Amino acid sequence: MIKILVAEDEPRSRNALVSRLRGVLGDTALIEAASDGNEAVDKAVRVQPELVFMDIEMPFKSGLEAAAVIKRQLPGTHVVFLTAYDRFDYAVGALRSGGEDYLLKPVSEADLRETLQKFFDVKEPAAPPSSPFEAALEVWMLQHYTEDVALEDAAASMGMSPFYFSRQVKAATGKTFLDFFTSFRIEKAKKRLVSTELSVSEVGRSVGYPDSNYFTKVFKRAVGCTPTVYRNTASSSAK
Repeated sequence: MIKILVAEDEPRSRNALVSRLRGVLGDTALIEAASDGNEAVDKAVRVQPELVFMDIEMPFKSGLEAAAVIKRQLPGTHVVFLTAYDRFDYAVGALRSGGEDYLLKPVSEADLRETLQKFFDVKEPAAPPSSPFEAALEVWMLQHYTEDVALEDAAASMGMSPFYFSRQVKAATGKTFLDFFTSFRIEKAKKRLVSTELSVSEVGRSVGYPDSNYFTKVFKRAVGCTPTVYRNTASSSAK
């Protein structure tokens, strides 16, 4: 059974997200709700959900504080933060508190389904990971893509030798670890350039590139244009 906890203090937003989740996952999924940080911790410990949608701004305990407690007690639980603020410090705080991603409110249908696809085998056009390694790699990437990680560090954290890890990544993705790691970051950056008002340098920092010039160089090499041009082109196409 899929178990999800929605922690959101605004009743209409909370009820709407619960309803949307039930619409995607069906009646067999257990969807619990919490209205403040303390209740989120209590329900998480009791229900032990696989995934928590956690609002950052909540009474009694903030979402960041509640998530940190939940991750200490339930390290296998995934946390995705919800925030109405497209600010870099919120993104950094969310990731440092054990979150694996953050979504801007109101959450779009595409973002909601994409997030569910990351953690559950839901019926989507995109195929779910076809092997345990691919699933583990996806989770690892979500946890570490903002960090400066060498191949040896990645392999060790996955419990593999660098040589074996490299072969597994190549077989699963068709790319070297560095190429796959970079493309994962760039895809996150592309999404944030279009869906947020973060500056280019803030987007770069949020995906692991503290040097904005280097981020622009890597982005241009991968996409064929600078982040600014990509944002302007995508914005024009959407009009």
